[in-house]
Amino acid sequence: MTDTSASPSSHAVADGPANASSVDRTDKLFTWFWQDGDSNWIPFRRSDQQPLEKAEASSSSFVNVEGGRWQVDLKERLVTDRYGSDPPRKPGKVRRALWFQQAATLIPYDEETSKAIEAAHERVWLGAKEALPKEDLEVAESVVLDSGRQVTLKLKYEQKSKSWKLSAKERSQGGSSWMEYAQGMLGKTYQLQRGFGPVDLQPGEEEEKALGDKVGNLIILVHGVGEKMWSEEGCGLAFSSVQFRQHTHVKQLQSAGFVQKGSGWEYPGEVPPPSLQKDEVLEASWWETIHTDEMDKRLARISLPSMKQVRQIANFAVVDALYYMQVGRKEAIVAAVARSVEAALARFLKHHPHHSGSIVLAGHSLGGAILFELLRSQTPKLSFAPGALFTMGSPTGLFLHVADSAPEESFALPGGTRFFNIFHPLDPVAYRIEPLIKEDLEKLEPAKVAVEGGIGGMKMHYGVQKMMNWATGEDKKQAEFSDLCQSVQLNAGDRIDWSLQEDLSIMTVAGVAGELVQALPSHACYMKSADVAAFVQSRTHSLAVARRLSSKTESSSDANRC
Repeated sequence: MTDTSASPSSHAVADGPANASSVDRTDKLFTWFWQDGDSNWIPFRRSDQQPLEKAEASSSSFVNVEGGRWQVDLKERLVTDRYGSDPPRKPGKVRRALWFQQAATLIPYDEETSKAIEAAHERVWLGAKEALPKEDLEVAESVVLDSGRQVTLKLKYEQKSKSWKLSAKERSQGGSSWMEYAQGMLGKTYQLQRGFGPVDLQPGEEEEKALGDKVGNLIILVHGVGEKMWSEEGCGLAFSSVQFRQHTHVKQLQSAGFVQKGSGWEYPGEVPPPSLQKDEVLEASWWETIHTDEMDKRLARISLPSMKQVRQIANFAVVDALYYMQVGRKEAIVAAVARSVEAALARFLKHHPHHSGSIVLAGHSLGGAILFELLRSQTPKLSFAPGALFTMGSPTGLFLHVADSAPEESFALPGGTRFFNIFHPLDPVAYRIEPLIKEDLEKLEPAKVAVEGGIGGMKMHYGVQKMMNWATGEDKKQAEFSDLCQSVQLNAGDRIDWSLQEDLSIMTVAGVAGELVQALPSHACYMKSADVAAFVQSRTHSLAVARRLSSKTESSSDANRC
């Protein structure tokens, strides 16, 4: 039996009448939750709670949530993926909750049981005295549901301890034994709680609220090696895209002049804020193409039992790259990425048929190399020409080198797609592109990705280095090498290689051990990096503006000729 006691000031116990003066016990403080598979119940965004409750009251069938990417079917109590990712996320259960079991987290009771507890609670409450009784008091009520389930709620006041105890138990239909609520295998009991309380703001919620529902540019993310492992650990593309989207929206708001105030955003001054269209981030996955249950089981059988964590990384990361290098598999993987990108875009356009913003691709690790090969070979050919391709921590340069297929200076991606190669200086998987095209560009340092919040977009140590280069004349040499990029057409004469600003001086002390420690975090940092997201957003925006201006100029010229 769930038997809880608390002082009158405690809100952890199911609301006892001891503190009735401060709380209206007739309030129905419902909170909406969703469940992904067998994981914990997760509250919907704070901004989605009221629309869901209004729709429930009006008997509506569907409500769009999570910035429009998900949809809740109120009749079936399911949440589905409208266009957020490909393959679509599996439908999750939805629950409208009032009563909770207190364990490590609050666990909402199913709605039928919750109704039974609430009905019994109301009768118990109405039968109890508002003031503290002068002697021990016990009130109990039972409710029998249409299904035959019987719930009994007992409220007991102990004069000696000046405390209330709440217990609940249930007898299932046709059963003779009582099932105690929240009774664990070891007899552990938990508290009951009525009402969840305020829902915390979720990452990116306030940014999307400030930007509105209209979508501008579209960024399609493609994962790299080891996605099967990372997704099972809960830190795969689905997790990373949330962080990437939030950083992207923060950059949008800051660029438009919005300032953060508390947890929200506001536009300073007396003039109305500019009308913005949020950049949307979609996910495209390909790991399902090369990982089958049978292949994974066979790989597990031949793996040595020692160093399990290291071997797991090798099995699900290195093996992905080895599969890609096999004749026949490479073409299949490239085709799978193309299908996933097209499917993600098609599902988005189904709900945004008039979308006119730019579309760019961003690939992490091997995903970047696959996208480069897809755009270069045009096999299969995408239905659109991306405005840009961003590779992050990608071995694209290595694959081009191994295949002895270095691009010529005159080579450009079909359709005018621009190309940016972003990397962490300590990433062991990343390779440069510029020296592959033109040997002299090896002497040209990679361009630096601007730091959000840095002085002039530079971290302090790079700012000092820049001053030293100016004093020694090294900056003039770098400028001369930079001029050599103008003949390289892969990014229309602009820089291709872009490095994150990391202080490497520590590595002179840390040695080999330090390099090994930094290797994995350096390769996994990109999609959660505010600097990377801001770089992708700003470049996507500037290229989209340039294309619109170019299109208007061409249209004007054509009109004048007529």
